[in-house]
Amino acid sequence: MAPALCWLRRNLRLDDNAPLAAAVRDAGAVIPVFVLDDHYLDHDFSPPRLRFLADSLRELADALGRRGSRLVVRAGPAGEALAALAAETGADRVYAHQDHEPHARALHARAAEVLERRGARLVLVPDLLLVDPATLTAASGRPFAVYTPFARRWREADKPGPLPEPVALDTPPAVLASSFPSVPLGRPRGLRERGAPENPPGGSLEARRLWDLFRAGPLQGYARRRDLPGEAGTSRLSPHLRFGTIGVRRLLHEAREAWRAADAAGRASIDAFVGELAWREFYAALLGREPRLAAEPFRREFEAFPWVGGEEGERRLAAWREGRTGYPVVDAGMRQLAREGWMHNRVRMVTASFLAKHLRVDWRRGEALFRARLADGDLASNTGGWQWAAGCGTDAQPFFRIFNPVLQGERFDPDGAYVRRYVPELARWRGAGRDLHAPWRSLSPPADYPAPIVDHAAARREALEAFDRLRGGRAGAR
Repeated sequence: MAPALCWLRRNLRLDDNAPLAAAVRDAGAVIPVFVLDDHYLDHDFSPPRLRFLADSLRELADALGRRGSRLVVRAGPAGEALAALAAETGADRVYAHQDHEPHARALHARAAEVLERRGARLVLVPDLLLVDPATLTAASGRPFAVYTPFARRWREADKPGPLPEPVALDTPPAVLASSFPSVPLGRPRGLRERGAPENPPGGSLEARRLWDLFRAGPLQGYARRRDLPGEAGTSRLSPHLRFGTIGVRRLLHEAREAWRAADAAGRASIDAFVGELAWREFYAALLGREPRLAAEPFRREFEAFPWVGGEEGERRLAAWREGRTGYPVVDAGMRQLAREGWMHNRVRMVTASFLAKHLRVDWRRGEALFRARLADGDLASNTGGWQWAAGCGTDAQPFFRIFNPVLQGERFDPDGAYVRRYVPELARWRGAGRDLHAPWRSLSPPADYPAPIVDHAAARREALEAFDRLRGGRAGAR
C-alpha cells in the first residue's frame, strides 16, 4: 500500500485531527508535511501570527518525533511542493482539511490540479467546523443570512465527537533520515518574527493549558464576565482555533461534559460559550458562500458611504492606531493589541465601532490593521465582526446604534482596571476616579494624555447625517 501525505495547515495538532486520522486509516504509512507558502509572508503578513505559527510548528515537530514520525517542511507553491514530495515518497494521496477562506480554496484547487497531473489526488476532509455549512439551510432551502436562525439550526444539527490522538505513526524510514530534504524551522525569515512584545505562545500544550484553566473556573461565569475586559473571564483560545492547535470538536465535547455537571447559572454560561462557537461558524459559512465579503460589505449600498479620506482620514486613523484618541477604553484596546497581539472581544467591538462611526474611516482600513496585528486574525471572523460593528454586514448592528465609548467604559470597566493596565498616563493620574473614562471632564485632566479627537455628540450627529444621505441616495435611485 502506498504512503499518504498529511498536509497540515490550520490543524497543527495530533489530537482530534480528522485529516491525519483519515490518512492513518487509509494508507500504509503517513508523511506529515507543512508547506510555507508565500501567502504567510506577503498577503497575510502578521508578525504576531507568524510567531504563533513558529511556536506551534516547533512543538508539533517535537510531538511527531516522539511518535516515530517527522514533520517535513517544504517551501511553496503548495501544489508543486506536494507533488514533488509525493513523487519522492511514492505517495498517491494527500489528505488535508476543507477550508472556507478564498485563498485556501484557490490553493486547494491549484494543488489538486498539479497532483492529478502527477498521478496523485487531494482528499479534503471536514475538520475546521463542527457542522458543514452546506447542510444548514432555512425552510426555503436558502442559506441563512441572519445569525439567530442559523444558530438555532446549528445547535440542533448533529456534531461529531473528537478523534483520539494516534499513539504512533508509521512514517517511511527514508523520510526519517536526516538527509531527507526538509526546510529547518529556524531558516525562513517569517518564522523568525518576534511578534508582539507579549505575544501569545502557540502550540497544543498552551492551548490545552488555557482550556483547562478556563474550563475549571471562568467558563462557569462566562455569561456574566465575558464582557468585562479587566477580568480574566474569556478563554483566549482564538489564535489556537485559528491555527488548530486545539480541535473544536474537543472543545464542544468537554464543554458538554461540564454542562452536565453544572448548576443552572453554569449551564447558561456554557451555552453562551457554545454560542460563540456558533458565531465563528456563521461567519465561516458566510465567507465560504460569498468570498467577496473578504473585501466588500454585505450591504452593497455601503460602497457609496462617504468615508473620511485624505489627510484628515490618515490623521484619524493614526490616532486610533496608536491609541491616542483621547477615549480611554478605545486607547486601552489599541494598546493591548499592539502589546499582546490580542484584544478583548467587547473592546474589539467598541474600537471598531469608534473607527467606523465616530471617525468615519473605512472599516476595511481597521480590519486590515487588526488582521496585521492579531495573533488570531481569522479572516471570516475578523471581516464579519468589522462589518457588524460598521453596520454594513449581515445581522448587522444598525448603523444608527452607535456605541458611546464613555458609557461602554463605565459599564464594562467600572473600576478602571482595564484602562489603567494599558494606559499608563491614566494609571498615574491623580485625578482618576469617576472621570477616568472621560478625563477631559476633570478640573485637572492629565497633562500627558490627549484631548478627545472628536466630540462624541458631534461625531454621532455627523455619522447619522452621512447615513441619512446614503439612504436618501438609495431612495432617489429607485
